[in-house]
Amino acid sequence: MRGFDVVRSSGKSALMTLAAILILVHPAWPQQAPSTSAAHESKANPVVQNLGTEGGYRTEVKSQTKGTLGQEDRRQVSLLAAQVFQHVDEARRALDADDAKEARREVEKGREAIKAIHSLLPVTTVHTRTTAPDGKVVYEDEREVQERQVSLFEGMVHARTFAPIREAQRDAARVAGVRVVESETISTEVTADLEYVEAQLGRASKALADQKMEDASRALLLAQVRGVDFRYRKEDTPLAEARDAIWLAKRALEENNAAQARANLAIARQQLEIHRQVLPEDKRQDVAQMLTELGQLEKQLHQEGNQPSNSNERSRQGRAASQWWDRINDWFKRGF
Repeated sequence: MRGFDVVRSSGKSALMTLAAILILVHPAWPQQAPSTSAAHESKANPVVQNLGTEGGYRTEVKSQTKGTLGQEDRRQVSLLAAQVFQHVDEARRALDADDAKEARREVEKGREAIKAIHSLLPVTTVHTRTTAPDGKVVYEDEREVQERQVSLFEGMVHARTFAPIREAQRDAARVAGVRVVESETISTEVTADLEYVEAQLGRASKALADQKMEDASRALLLAQVRGVDFRYRKEDTPLAEARDAIWLAKRALEENNAAQARANLAIARQQLEIHRQVLPEDKRQDVAQMLTELGQLEKQLHQEGNQPSNSNERSRQGRAASQWWDRINDWFKRGF
């Protein structure tokens, strides 16, 4: 069932509308500072923008965001998004095996994961009101919006998550700038279009209920081909290389492979030093601090030799690598 061509419909109108709203209200996901999960129910102060000239038509846009997305919440969202695509692939496999019941179960599991993501993401209420020169309201609207682009970090590097997407996208030439390292897949930036994937899963669910297997398979394929985007920033190659190496070092630590972890930490340190040299003086301190921390872990691993560390210490080392990886992601967002 996977041989048919993919028809690429635009859907640009809805995307442009939502993008305009999100630009006005400053979405919380990419820009907010890390916070704890306990802050998820907090409410920010309303943001009000007034457009137009005095004495003429005036438009007021008032937005208020409920909830925040802390470090651990972002990890949950990334993991759940990876799970969505695993369910999509399993549903396609079930359809190939003519197992409609199993396909329906996997599709519904994917939809449940998306619902869980929605419960984690902050919600922004946007109220727009336009008044005429005489004060009469000529337009008024209120709606709730959520970020639709979800970053895929943890889970996305596992071959079983990425490989089916890479296979589905191969013919569409959508995988520029992605490197495959043995069983690992490393990409500078991987994002999922949550709204688009959710819509395709809804179509697949309806098609399965109507026993239209070809339509269901088509919707699932579109979710894989058009629901994920891969980007690689060539101007930040040393920093991207450092981040990739740190992730591989973390995985090596999880497997208690000190030698492999040291090798990847050495690569990360080398690439970070290259990146540090091209930064202005006032931005070098943070990178220098990370270089020091990497060097300390390298030295510790070298002293261990072939003797495996205890599990608590190895877990601490892995957490340190995760923190470095998160910090580099933050540098990318800030254009560091």
